[in-house]
Amino acid sequence: MRATRTGSAGGDGSVDRIGQDRWTRRGAWRLKFVAGFAGLAAVFLAGCGDKGDGLKRIGPRGTPYLTGVPVPEGFSLVEKNTEDYESGAQRWARHLYRGYAEQAAVRNFYREQMPLVGWNRVSDQNVKGTLTLRFENASESCTVQIAPTGFLNRCTIQIVVMPFSRNSMEPPVRRPMP
Repeated sequence: MRATRTGSAGGDGSVDRIGQDRWTRRGAWRLKFVAGFAGLAAVFLAGCGDKGDGLKRIGPRGTPYLTGVPVPEGFSLVEKNTEDYESGAQRWARHLYRGYAEQAAVRNFYREQMPLVGWNRVSDQNVKGTLTLRFENASESCTVQIAPTGFLNRCTIQIVVMPFSRNSMEPPVRRPMP
């Protein structure tokens, strides 16, 4: 053990009563603090549940508001901007949902989830920041419009479901290219 000096008060490299250099103890504490902080930062920056493209993957809400049309979890129905009508085997609906998610993640959600419930994607477009996807099944068409609200990652989803009929032998009408 080292000899002990008493009466020395400071950063002169003196040895304390235990026999360790004061600077060595401080250095070990600093090293532990920096290593712990770096470990926490790595955990937070790595993320959880992210896809390879950097977007958070969104799951479907447990019970959809419209049968056969999934809604991302965390999105709620805006009652005052919602209307629907059903008669016999036909329905018409216009629902508005609001929640927090990136628009691209919501688009990916609908690209993945709609085919799982029997919808075929017909078109996909982005006009001035508003994403619109159109889907069809045997008897209905569904238009999904995803718009930013300008507040953090908040966006709105408008879903319009309408009756649709097309002869099974008739291909979709395509407009000529200009």
